[in-house]
Amino acid sequence: MFVLSRRFALILSIVFISGFTQGLLIPLLSILLERQGTPAYINGLSAAVLYVGVIVAAPLMEKPLRRHGYVPVISFGLILVAVAVFAFPLIPSVLAWMVLRFAVGFGDQTLHYGSQVWVTSITPNHKLGRTMSLYGMAFGLGFALGPLAAPLVDWISWLPFVLTGTLTVLVLIALRRLPNEKPSDIMPEELQSAASRYRLVLTSAWFTLLPGFTYGFLEATLNASFPVFATRNGYELSQTSSLITTFVVSSLLMQLPLGRLADHFGKRRTLITVLSIGAFAFLAACFFFQSYGALFMIFAVSGMALGSTYSLGVAYMTEQLPSHLLPTGNLLAGISFSLGSILGPISGSLFVMLPPGFYFILFVLVLATLAYLLFQSKTPRSS
Repeated sequence: MFVLSRRFALILSIVFISGFTQGLLIPLLSILLERQGTPAYINGLSAAVLYVGVIVAAPLMEKPLRRHGYVPVISFGLILVAVAVFAFPLIPSVLAWMVLRFAVGFGDQTLHYGSQVWVTSITPNHKLGRTMSLYGMAFGLGFALGPLAAPLVDWISWLPFVLTGTLTVLVLIALRRLPNEKPSDIMPEELQSAASRYRLVLTSAWFTLLPGFTYGFLEATLNASFPVFATRNGYELSQTSSLITTFVVSSLLMQLPLGRLADHFGKRRTLITVLSIGAFAFLAACFFFQSYGALFMIFAVSGMALGSTYSLGVAYMTEQLPSHLLPTGNLLAGISFSLGSILGPISGSLFVMLPPGFYFILFVLVLATLAYLLFQSKTPRSS
């Protein structure tokens, strides 16, 4: 029990660092590029490159994970993130930052994939809701604290980068002291090829991948294009950071309650409900975007509703798939998250150029559409 608790605590620490890194880098780099006069579409494209790294890494991770185990794969991801983060202040150019963002995305996907498969593999079904809620809370807490470190750049230009890089190195050192484990290799003969596993997951559990897409879209758009939108509409950096942090902190408050509600009422029903609440909240933002107080309340409500979409989606997927397909399912969940994360900043950079009242329509359209698709889905197994 002690080994399991220590292992799970370290996994949560790794996820926290991943959230902190993304929460810091995405808005910080977007604001620095905006200050340099970088066009909005270039800024959005630069932010999306991080998630290109995520999506490129996703299909490459299953084979190394099955062969080498969790510790080596997660360690590789942590090393890649640390090196890239330390390099940001050393080579401050748009092109170089795109390359480094790609490296951060690749590393983040690697460590997230290994951590996520490890958690879902060692957790019994009756504890999935609570366990994935803690997983989501760890990421969310890091993501909440990340933007608060962004203003440190106005004191010392390299300070926020060195801070997150140092945290990454510390958790890497702790990880290397854990014994390694590998996922289950027991698999039917007809699923030996990766293509057959992808096909089975996509045909039988495609609907469980939608929440990951939603969370990726929201996370990347709020952290990449929203700071540009806020700056152009008169908000200070501290106000922008506090709004993003409000969204994430409010999601932390509802992680465990939503996990328990999902275990009781069903993952699908809970997800449809929170997506619908989020859509209505952002619809209100279309009319009150000029008021910081109104946006603060809207971000709080939408955060409480939507902050658990990824963790609930993974828990939903775990219930729908046999254990030997969990690495493949988690891989596809990462790809779904990446697609949303890539489309988010690009779409957001286009909507920033529209009249201000139309910006939040982007969120309404995505949330309402995915809630409808999830409502129309047919689940082969009970959720």
